[in-house]
Amino acid sequence: MKFYAFLLLMLPLGLALTSCTLPRRPDWSIRAHLLRETPKGSTYSTVLNYVKKQGWSVAEQSGGYEIPKFGQVPARVVGKRTIKAYLGGYRGLPWHVDVDCFWAFDDHDKLIDVFVDKEADAL
Repeated sequence: MKFYAFLLLMLPLGLALTSCTLPRRPDWSIRAHLLRETPKGSTYSTVLNYVKKQGWSVAEQSGGYEIPKFGQVPARVVGKRTIKAYLGGYRGLPWHVDVDCFWAFDDHDKLIDVFVDKEADAL
């Protein structure tokens, strides 16, 4: 009986801690967190150092971030170059979600915006 009471107390705590990890947060929350850490106007090297310090897999891209077509809104490219980081993934039911982040920079290597991309893969 004590074991079940303990389990009932620990389950919500475990769920709360798991949901607080960065990849599990909603897109807007991840973006807000990253903009606090790397505000608009940050330099390319500052953002790159931040991403590397986090231990995320990073890729430097020579083109801007392409916002995909959505409904009647055409696709468009933001920035002149991009840093892409893989923030991690998590298991949903019955899918796996990978979370990538993109920092887009202008001609002067200043941060324009941050984009979060979650991709679910059903198994």
